[in-house]
Amino acid sequence: MVAPVNGGSRPTSTAKTSQAEATPSDPKAERAKQQAIMDDISKKPADKLTSEDRAKYADAVGTDKVLENQAFLGFFSKSTTETLTKKLDADVAAYTKNNPNASLDDIKKHVTDRFKAQMFSAVVAQKGVDMAIANLKKQLQKARDGFDE
Repeated sequence: MVAPVNGGSRPTSTAKTSQAEATPSDPKAERAKQQAIMDDISKKPADKLTSEDRAKYADAVGTDKVLENQAFLGFFSKSTTETLTKKLDADVAAYTKNNPNASLDDIKKHVTDRFKAQMFSAVVAQKGVDMAIANLKKQLQKARDGFDE
């Protein structure tokens, strides 16, 4: 199974963790750690992989994707990033559960595809919020202009 956000290896913050704990001090080192996990599991023969290996691999790929895109994720609110990570965790956990014999390439492709879908969804949602705020500001300015006359 994919590690949960609380206590998991992903660098997102939750109500139970502080921002210092949530953000890795060295993202390159954390990515190297995740890459080492993926490499170690990749070295095993396909017929010797356990469901736990596949789950660890999926978690490492997901964590690496989050770390790789951390600069972009910084444009979103903390809650948006947490939601994106939770949805990714849930989706990947369901995939590894429903596909216990999935190849590592299939797992990596699925995690990458789901991460892209979650990012797209977050961007669209953020754009909708930004447009709504801009429209409210315009309406407020019109109301102010009407009182000034």
